[in-house]
Amino acid sequence: MVWLLWLANVLFASFIYFSFSGFLGRVLSHRTAAQNFLQTFDMNTFFELITHNGREINTLISFATLLLFGYVLVSVFLNGGILFVLIHPKRTEEKRRFAPLFFQGVGKFFGRFLRLLIYSLILWLGVIAINLILHLILTPITKGGTNESLMFYLALIRVVIAFFFIFLAKMIVDYARIKIVIDDTRHVFRSLFQVLGFVFRRLGSTLAIYYLFVLTAAAILAVYWLAQKVIETHSLLPILLAFLTGQIFILSRGWIRVGLQAAQMEFFQSAMPTLSPAEKNLTAVDL
Repeated sequence: MVWLLWLANVLFASFIYFSFSGFLGRVLSHRTAAQNFLQTFDMNTFFELITHNGREINTLISFATLLLFGYVLVSVFLNGGILFVLIHPKRTEEKRRFAPLFFQGVGKFFGRFLRLLIYSLILWLGVIAINLILHLILTPITKGGTNESLMFYLALIRVVIAFFFIFLAKMIVDYARIKIVIDDTRHVFRSLFQVLGFVFRRLGSTLAIYYLFVLTAAAILAVYWLAQKVIETHSLLPILLAFLTGQIFILSRGWIRVGLQAAQMEFFQSAMPTLSPAEKNLTAVDL
């Protein structure tokens, strides 16, 4: 599954890389600022690009938007297969090959996870609303302020709160997918509603699992950043080392993603026997 996630990332990254590098190569090929722009971001060259190549940039932005939409659909596609593979050994002792099992999960849960993606927009609207409230509260405090330290810490607090609610929404959707797969239910909205109660009753445990993997991903990113800084890409061997380091980083991200879903599934299943009577009734009711 990790290699499958790596392949998906490489394919989408390749589309983006060749599209944008081809554009930059065409518009900068006859400019003396080309090399400097590619190595260090030059605002003058950037604004010149926008002024003289607006139509082509709009085409690239449309293409990037289409790729982003495709990446979201592929992520929904992959999630069904990954969770079905993870749950399968717990349901039966039958040994099956990875590919048939994975694509069975994809076909079974793609429609349900796509509906969950649409329903989860309610959560993201809530995240946006919280950020707007923070903006309305903090703007009068920082407007015309001269205390730079206070303004910095308030901005930092705002960023931390924003990321907290973004990660919380992502975590809730993760558990909703897990519940849909474990219960094999088609009641997607009901599952999302039930998971809200599950997460908030066990907020400490669910957040601890999630942030353990977030911190692990941050540590891997730091190692990757340091490795890229050390490697000087001025000859073939260092370029190959930089490329291999990047691929290891992408594989590590896939391992984090699969590991997080496996850990969340394990926790969800271990918590099932200790559900409260209200949660058990919610689980049993067929709306």
